[in-house]
Amino acid sequence: MKTPTSTSPSKDPFGEGPAAAKARRMRSLGIALALVAFVLVVFVVSMIKLAGGHGF
Repeated sequence: MKTPTSTSPSKDPFGEGPAAAKARRMRSLGIALALVAFVLVVFVVSMIKLAGGHGF
């Protein structure tokens, strides 16, 4: 098991390098954006159905 090299836990809590931290941030951002897009699609479809749209 790899131990963190820094003594400050707030700086690097996972003991990873800057490239891994950036990849994790980008992955988290992608998941968040996908979730927001899904919620918007469900909302729009629900509003269309409630408004009486006959296209679906």
